[in-house]
Amino acid sequence: NITKTWFQEPSGWTYPMIVSVPNTPVPANGYPVCILLHGNGGQGQGMITEFQNNLSCHALIAPTGYQNSWNISDEGSDAPDVEMIADLVNQLQTFSNVDASKIRIIGYSNGSALGNRVFIENNNPGIDMICTMVSQLTEASYHNGNFYAPSGLTDSSLPFCGYDVQITPITGRKYLNICNSNDPVIPYFGGFFMGITFLDAQQSAFIVANSQGFTGSQLSSGNSIGTSPNVVEEFSYLSNQVVHLKGDAGHGTNETQIDYLISFMTVDCNPANVIGNSSLKIELFPNPTTDKVQLEIENYDAEIEVYIYDVNGKLVEFTTSYMFDLENYPSGFYVFKVIADSFTKEIKLLKQ
Repeated sequence: NITKTWFQEPSGWTYPMIVSVPNTPVPANGYPVCILLHGNGGQGQGMITEFQNNLSCHALIAPTGYQNSWNISDEGSDAPDVEMIADLVNQLQTFSNVDASKIRIIGYSNGSALGNRVFIENNNPGIDMICTMVSQLTEASYHNGNFYAPSGLTDSSLPFCGYDVQITPITGRKYLNICNSNDPVIPYFGGFFMGITFLDAQQSAFIVANSQGFTGSQLSSGNSIGTSPNVVEEFSYLSNQVVHLKGDAGHGTNETQIDYLISFMTVDCNPANVIGNSSLKIELFPNPTTDKVQLEIENYDAEIEVYIYDVNGKLVEFTTSYMFDLENYPSGFYVFKVIADSFTKEIKLLKQ
């Protein structure tokens, strides 16, 4: 449950959340999680229904926005949705069966615009991928050669809808944008809708690629993929780190675009915390712990390598020891990656 207060709901409002967890063994590093953001007038259940059978081994979280919308400019909601997403991701990263380094976002239309805000404004590296459908960057979030976030209210009566705080997005994320040249709602080639001016969709993807380190020129044409009537044009930057798909599916998606999105988000879903030779029994105890931890490998006393990662996937220590002192580590979850000969095991540990 995530509850926020703002002037429309001074006593607090709790976001409805639909959660779907696969009925499969937990993958080696935990479930990747996909946060699904509906379009204006929609709700979370519709997004769950659309993607539940398409995203292999992902746990799905689908919140519903205040007044069935997300706060971008002139929507009915002025809720702190970006802060809600930040809180949601922080909570997800504490679960032992979640891959804290693979939190993804898929947004549709108004939800896509919120996904773009998260791409710009949220600096949690555990959000590794953002996919936006039928909406691109706006002049509010990108103008004068820089990205911006709002300092307060968002409204079309304000300069750039209130987006007045300059932001530098973090690097390293994958980004997929799907738009259609015949979209009757969001203007593909740029223009005004619902109190906000949209950039050209291809230019928008180029701007995102620049933020991630691309230094070349904007692509003037892309690669044709798919078969009629589902042909799309792929504009790929940075070896597919940033991709724009141009289609003609109106204010929706076609089969090729959805297949591409699924492939874009594919991860290794091998079950259990064991990779390779399963004959070695590895234990890490006590778990949870407050300070010292011991590694025990049955019938094995040779050299090992141990990599310790924090909840965001950052390497915090490398050692060849069987004993660890975590007294000075902050509380939270850590992943111990143990390599013994050709055998690898990852164990999640809670430091209290």
